[in-house]
Amino acid sequence: MLVLGVHDGHDSGATLIKDGKILAAINEERLNRKKLYFGLPNLAVKKVFEVANVQPSEVDHVAVSGTLGMMATLGWDKDISLKKKFYQFLGNKTSLPGSPRFANLQRALFKPMRTKRVERYIKEFGIDSDFTYFDHHKSHAATAYWASGKDNCLVITADGSGDGLSASVYLGKDNQLKLIREIPTFHSLGYFYAYVTLLNGFKMFKHEGKITGLAAFGDPNKCYPLFEKYFSHNKGNLVNNLGLIGHGALDRLKKDLEQYKKEDWAAAVQKRLEDVMCQHVSYWLKELNVSDVVTAGGIFANVKLNQRIAELPGVTSFFVYPNMGDGGLATGAALNFTSEHMLNKGSGLKPFVLNDVYFGPGFSNEDIEKAIEEMNMKGGFVQDIEKYTAELVAEKNIVGHFNGRMEYGPRALGNRSVLVDPTDRTINDWLNKRLSRTEFMPFAPSCLDTGAPVLFKDYKKDDYPSKFMTITFDCLKPCHKAEAVVHVDNTARPQVVTKAQNLRYYNILKNYEKITGLPLFVNTSFNIHEEPIVCTPQDAIKSLQKGCVDYLVMGNWVVKNDKKN
Repeated sequence: MLVLGVHDGHDSGATLIKDGKILAAINEERLNRKKLYFGLPNLAVKKVFEVANVQPSEVDHVAVSGTLGMMATLGWDKDISLKKKFYQFLGNKTSLPGSPRFANLQRALFKPMRTKRVERYIKEFGIDSDFTYFDHHKSHAATAYWASGKDNCLVITADGSGDGLSASVYLGKDNQLKLIREIPTFHSLGYFYAYVTLLNGFKMFKHEGKITGLAAFGDPNKCYPLFEKYFSHNKGNLVNNLGLIGHGALDRLKKDLEQYKKEDWAAAVQKRLEDVMCQHVSYWLKELNVSDVVTAGGIFANVKLNQRIAELPGVTSFFVYPNMGDGGLATGAALNFTSEHMLNKGSGLKPFVLNDVYFGPGFSNEDIEKAIEEMNMKGGFVQDIEKYTAELVAEKNIVGHFNGRMEYGPRALGNRSVLVDPTDRTINDWLNKRLSRTEFMPFAPSCLDTGAPVLFKDYKKDDYPSKFMTITFDCLKPCHKAEAVVHVDNTARPQVVTKAQNLRYYNILKNYEKITGLPLFVNTSFNIHEEPIVCTPQDAIKSLQKGCVDYLVMGNWVVKNDKKN
């Protein structure tokens, strides 16, 4: 059974799954170079077939995430009658986004239009199969559950909004998802965090990670009582006490917070997020009598929150799907259909463990050589590239590393990464400036699995999410030799690398350890701020030409930045 998964909204993408195995998964932003692209994944659909080496005619079924869709991409505003009805509806204060009436209107007015458009566009690829649409949060839940390797587990989803909901609770058991609780958009903890992001001068639904980094510099206690009043947990529900969502809430927040420093806002909203979500998780652990927690949704891009959940009493293991935001929804839809199909056949899809998430396109040395020539650059071919790369990093060069298939999800995991020596604390100033990023954002390390237990507290308990850079750990004393990767709150967000996961990257780290005695170095995503992570050799060369890195290592080819500082 070959299933094409499609997500056509925020951070759109496509996935191919055959008999429960992910063959290819790509987000549109990597191909069209528009970060978190909102719309139809035209290039991604085409690319997953190329990567998986299958034909569109071989598709047995198409699974689409979202039952309502996103009106901004559908051309609805060109229909004056629909537009008039929509704004008349919004004029009724009982019909706020997140309310049942709002969701019902979306279904009545926009679902038929969206369905027709999506199916027409998919069929243009030569696909002639049936379509199934899956709820936004059930698609999140599917990625969390089936990629967790756990049965009988608590499945929590939470984000800004999707299909009229902001969060859900499922029980994952016996190869199935059982819905326990749904929480409307009106009570969105994701929106709440996003408002503080906006008031800090950043972009909602894009720069929330900056608030997480900034929080370490503030005092949460100075305005925590305000946040305590705004948002709470009550008997398994997330509760918005602020009132109206939108400009009304923003105006009230701005007025209440203007007397405090922005880093204190960040610290307080981060602590409130942790406190409320931990109460939520604890409540459902007890109610469902389980101890394994699996999560997905944009809120769980918050690595500090993930650490707090993992540390809760009663939590045996914690997992967050590596592409936890809307970028993972295409995979979730495909997993939902696959599981239903296999269940009907009598077996069901069993939860599995991801060895890696290198689901994107890869490029040969021949492809790389051709790209270097096309872009009028000069490169050298190096046989022992693993040792050579380690030497470049040890000599304190900024190295762009490009190899193998591209990572799926928001984290660079070695194949599209910038590698730097971790011993210089001032890296936060000069490297962030080089990459046009915010100076207070911490850098994360890639680390050998053999070194992780010595460097990070309680690493063994949460070794699975650490493979994908989705959780922070408190740093032990030996980690402070690598000052650049220790944030001011004494945490780090490592990618722990095994031989089985990425042999070449493991060997680079091993060579670096032989030279320096350190089993880790800085790994940050290979992109300039506001650009997606690089996908092709051409993308990587353009970053080199902009001065993003000193050396570019692609396959066995090395290209030097002639303008190296």
